[in-house]
Amino acid sequence: MKVGYLTDRGRRRPANEDAVKVMLDKKICMLADGVGGNRSGEIASQSALDALEKFILHNPPEWLSDSDEIFRYFRAAINYVNQFIIKLSEAKPQYAGMATTLCFTYLKGDTLYVANIGDSRVYLIHNGAIQQITDDHTYVNDLVKMGAITREEATTHARKNVITRAIGANANNEPDCFSVSVQAGDRVLLCSDGLYDELDDRTILAKMLRFDDMMIVAEDLVGMANDNGGNDNISVVCYCVEE
Repeated sequence: MKVGYLTDRGRRRPANEDAVKVMLDKKICMLADGVGGNRSGEIASQSALDALEKFILHNPPEWLSDSDEIFRYFRAAINYVNQFIIKLSEAKPQYAGMATTLCFTYLKGDTLYVANIGDSRVYLIHNGAIQQITDDHTYVNDLVKMGAITREEATTHARKNVITRAIGANANNEPDCFSVSVQAGDRVLLCSDGLYDELDDRTILAKMLRFDDMMIVAEDLVGMANDNGGNDNISVVCYCVEE
């Protein structure tokens, strides 16, 4: 895996409540976008990734053999992280109500395994095309799936940032789990909504394919999102699948 990653406050927000982490030896990448007052979103996102890293180090996934086992592992990991954040939010009054999105990927052989909760996304770039692997857990995406509004209307909807699942919240926190076949040369992107709210899929695809150096790709994506407004925190983790 050739990996690049970057998290940035953006142009409009007073603090960065996103967090990213890469466990290169485990071929695991993770990203979180925190929510909460008094900068507790910042605590939620970083603490969630620290808790997930701890779970993985104490329960290495290498022995897992198939999708069913890996998905059970993902759900156990999410449950551990969720309980950790809930306990943390109960420890101090200023942390009450804090929550975070979470998405992470695990590359095992020629299969990419993905888990997500919230509206942070994972994309796959394969054969020159971009595919969103995850499904946004948002109020407006639910409306789109029901046919109540169009995808174009969703981009400007007043409640487009309302998430329906989160780590630490008193809401549905069951993750979605996915597996997809990959091959050498494929590229993977994890990102927060601060990226895809500013850049369309075509622009993201072009940037993902422009350089082989994934750190340059990460810097390019964040830079363009800032140039387009930078209205939210912007975080990306991108990598290239190798032989």
